[in-house]
Amino acid sequence: MITDTIANAQRYAALHPDFADAFRLLQTLDFAQLPDGQVACDNPNIRLFIGSEPMRSREEAKPEAHLYHIDIQVPISGTEGYGWIDRACLKNGLGYNEQKDIEFFDCEPTTWLDIRVGEFALFFPNDGHAPLVGNDKLIRKAVFKIRIG
Repeated sequence: MITDTIANAQRYAALHPDFADAFRLLQTLDFAQLPDGQVACDNPNIRLFIGSEPMRSREEAKPEAHLYHIDIQVPISGTEGYGWIDRACLKNGLGYNEQKDIEFFDCEPTTWLDIRVGEFALFFPNDGHAPLVGNDKLIRKAVFKIRIG
């Protein structure tokens, strides 16, 4: 997991061949002006989604993990809380959805953090993460899905 400000995103471009493209989009797109839905990207390994999502409590948040995608999650409005847990500690899998490359787990995150507007959280496949935690009813956010493997 990596968290940082959007202004510092290029520091991490060398970690994956598609990060330079993703971080360029992260630093140049005006997310507040984009409509909800999938945003077209020139790079076929990057999918970008904008949406308004309901928030939940820590107790309601269950970790998720991916096998073939790295997530870069960016709040557009408000602060978003995340739970984090190392993949090796995830328990009670609820079934892998191959089409969506996601599995949810019935266990508790071990660490909690908040990401604010102007910041991002990057989750690798070894990072179980429980997004959408907070007191607001909804949060508008951008999620980059970067294919690996």
